[in-house]
Amino acid sequence: MKKFVFKLQTALDLKLKAEEIKKEELVTVTGIYKESCRVLESLKTRLAEIQDMVRGKQGEQLDVTEIKRCQEYIPVLNEHISQQALVTENHRTVMEQVRGELIQIMKDRKVLEKLKTRHYQEYMREFLREEQKQIDEMATTGFIHRDSAV
Repeated sequence: MKKFVFKLQTALDLKLKAEEIKKEELVTVTGIYKESCRVLESLKTRLAEIQDMVRGKQGEQLDVTEIKRCQEYIPVLNEHISQQALVTENHRTVMEQVRGELIQIMKDRKVLEKLKTRHYQEYMREFLREEQKQIDEMATTGFIHRDSAV
């Protein structure tokens, strides 16, 4: 009997390669998203520090120019935070899209692997059937030869 050949092996190999590439892409976009989140948190922390500084300065000696500078910087910082929040949301969307694509590729790969398993099991059943047929023929032939010799 001839060797087992899965006709869709090339497609399975391509799915495995695509899955590997998509996983690497997911790692990259996840890193970008995490960095974007870190920048956003840094900006929010800076805003809180400045607001605390303004509140603290109002209780102490008044350095009007410094307080005024801080109060003028707060709207600018709020704008940076808004922009960074949009950037972060865009990175999150890209990350979710890549994750969805990876999940679909993995599903397709699993379908092909199940199909390969089923084909292999069918091949093995047929192989065992053929083997049993040959054993039966040899036993019959041996029985006939033994019977004719007696």
